[in-house]
Amino acid sequence: MSRIVGTIVAMAFLAGCAQEVNESKAAKDSAFEKQVGTPFVLIARLHALPEKADALIELSTKVDKKIEQGEPGMLLHTFDQDPDDPLGFVWTEVYASSEAFEYHLQNPDLIQYLEDTAPITDSFTVEVYGTLSESAWSAAQATGVPFKHFKTQAGYIRDLTP
Repeated sequence: MSRIVGTIVAMAFLAGCAQEVNESKAAKDSAFEKQVGTPFVLIARLHALPEKADALIELSTKVDKKIEQGEPGMLLHTFDQDPDDPLGFVWTEVYASSEAFEYHLQNPDLIQYLEDTAPITDSFTVEVYGTLSESAWSAAQATGVPFKHFKTQAGYIRDLTP
């Protein structure tokens, strides 16, 4: 009899552990769903054709000023040159939310920039780090630019509101 009771207690314990694991996973999934409205990072890598680095810098400087004025959801926007390759450049962008990113993708200044830089670059790839909405990911893929999404598995976003 004590053996049966022991087996029942063990089964109840294991069932409780499984329920806690499922509840923990559900809580984690819910937390990440809520992060869709949170900041994330985008890295765009461009490589200029020979003799076109100055033209790329000039176009990038112009679009940067327009983005700063017209996109309040763009929290950080820098254009940096690769220290090992004078033709290599990186845009580093931090978006306030998926909605800010979708707004960016529809910005006529960005669209014009992509058209103007296509003939003077030989590569353009984009990496996204963080959580973004399905509609933002679909909008990114619709651009035709190669995107790679690194989905968040752990981490946090600090609240910087005063």
